[in-house]
Amino acid sequence: MIIIIIITKKIIAIRMSDKDSKKTQTIHRIIRLSKITKLMILIGGAIHISVFLFFVGLNSDAVQSKQSFGDNNVNLSAISEKWSSYASSLESSGLNSFWILGTVDFIAQLFVLFFLFKLFCLYEKGEIFMAQSCRYLQLIGITLFSYGIVMIFLPSAVSFIINLLFEFPKLEVNYYFGSAELTQLIWGAVILVISSIMKEACTMKDEQGLVI
Repeated sequence: MIIIIIITKKIIAIRMSDKDSKKTQTIHRIIRLSKITKLMILIGGAIHISVFLFFVGLNSDAVQSKQSFGDNNVNLSAISEKWSSYASSLESSGLNSFWILGTVDFIAQLFVLFFLFKLFCLYEKGEIFMAQSCRYLQLIGITLFSYGIVMIFLPSAVSFIINLLFEFPKLEVNYYFGSAELTQLIWGAVILVISSIMKEACTMKDEQGLVI
């Protein structure tokens, strides 16, 4: 009987050791992936800022520029393709499409990159199911969803204000709703739902002492 008890304790100890080992390996993988993702976010952010500063230094009234490098051309754009047709309308009316549209696009994407970076900083520390990580995820969802709304209504709002206050050629008041806007709204809503679920999981963990 004593031998059975001893053997059982050893089996339990081995299983606990295996669980701890797997948990440690999982944490190390999360930390490694978080570091790689942070680096990718920093590179993406640096490129995004560089393109924006390039257009600032160019002092252009357009949101697109073609640069020649030998026999090759590189097309640079200060905004996403979704607003290209409206940017052309602004430019044909003598307005600076870069400052009107480029700054909005730049700020929205910069906010997303910033919140993503902060989120993976927490993941790198192993703080996954924590209130602050849920908060950053929620902020990403809010930014994406709000940006989707802005994508639909900004051109019409800009046209309305310009037509009302300035003596420029009249601009059409159009609303833009397509796959790009729908994608932003869907992803924003999905991330908000995920952040709510994670928040509930954090609450359950704190209240019941669950190990997630």
